[in-house]
Amino acid sequence: MLYLTTGANGTGKTLFTLKEVREKQLKENRPVYHNGRFTLTVEGEGFGWKQVDFKDWQDCPDGAIFLIDECHNDMPKLSSGAPVPEYIKALGEHRRRGFDFYLITQHPQNISTFVRKLIGAPGWHRHLKRNFGADLVSQLEWAYVNDSCEKPGASRDGVVTMRAFPKEVYAWYSSAVLHTGKKRIPRQVLILAACLIIIPVLGFMGYRSLMRQTGADKVDPAPSKPGQVVQDVPRMVKTREDWLRDRVPRVDGLPQTAPVYDKVTEPVDAPYPAACIESKRDGCKCYSQQATLLTVAADLCRMIVQRGFFMDWASPSVAASLKHEADVRTRREADEARAMAVRNQQLQANQQALQAQQMSQRQLQPLGQAMGRGAPGAMGSGLRVGQASQEVDAAMSALSEPVRVADAQPAASGDDPGWQFIRQRVRR
Repeated sequence: MLYLTTGANGTGKTLFTLKEVREKQLKENRPVYHNGRFTLTVEGEGFGWKQVDFKDWQDCPDGAIFLIDECHNDMPKLSSGAPVPEYIKALGEHRRRGFDFYLITQHPQNISTFVRKLIGAPGWHRHLKRNFGADLVSQLEWAYVNDSCEKPGASRDGVVTMRAFPKEVYAWYSSAVLHTGKKRIPRQVLILAACLIIIPVLGFMGYRSLMRQTGADKVDPAPSKPGQVVQDVPRMVKTREDWLRDRVPRVDGLPQTAPVYDKVTEPVDAPYPAACIESKRDGCKCYSQQATLLTVAADLCRMIVQRGFFMDWASPSVAASLKHEADVRTRREADEARAMAVRNQQLQANQQALQAQQMSQRQLQPLGQAMGRGAPGAMGSGLRVGQASQEVDAAMSALSEPVRVADAQPAASGDDPGWQFIRQRVRR
């Protein structure tokens, strides 16, 4: 693979490349060759790296790693129509022998066009930009050679990474370039920092000045002199559509919600639960001070019934009136509940009386049949029994009315034993 690192002087191109080559050597146990643009120290010589003339790179063993610093000297950009040297042409088949080339130069257009076109994924092109002269660079990486890598906006198509200088690499080599770059802060950053300080100060001073002016006496407008014409403010003329729109209610069925009535329907009171009543039939309900039903949760309604709530905005007379209304409503509900209970008791008593009537009729039926089979003298007794049965029916009909059960007793009709028998059955 071919890997290209570009950047201005002092951006750490050689520093980062030496670190990457050393890590690759240790990981894959491969030989390393360089073109001698830097001098290895005693520590660097212990890596086993060897110097080679780039033109003889094909004589190196398979799988070698080449570190070519200032590669524009070994593979320069050729004029149009100039023949490409054979050792450069051979780079097109470098993968057959497992070679890797790490190329370093200031700009990609400084090297041969033939070589630039060979660089691609999984190889890469990295361009380094130093930030404010600090030991920190912005690394822009592409899977191809970006000939405009130094221009603004070049990072849109690449991957940007912030990298700190690997300072341990300084002990591996001594570069031929004297690093004289000084750390400096760009003028734009200084201007921005000054604005961040000055603008809040100016804002605070303006605020204090405005607050002082608001305390000064206001100048009253001069009264108009006699004969002076006062100009009227022109009034806006409403169209027919505006007039109609102002009279459309916001809520259907409530004409007072139309915009034209906004000034006369401004609130002067707020609804509150003036009375809350709890009953078995209707549950718990709360009413406003205007006797309208309010939507109140059942738990809250019961709590108000049991404890009430304090109205700190109401006068004592209003609070007493509200309490009286609530008491009256509560008593009325209680009276209705008691009346309903009495009516239920009457209905139950009437039902029991009707059941007694039916039982008496079933018991008198065998007696009537016996009288029908008896002697002619028994006909009178049978007639009396029939009359007694009719009177019992009339008495039982009276029992079905919503009156007291004690008022529905049958009337006596002599001391005849048959009547005594009937009265005993009815009382049972």
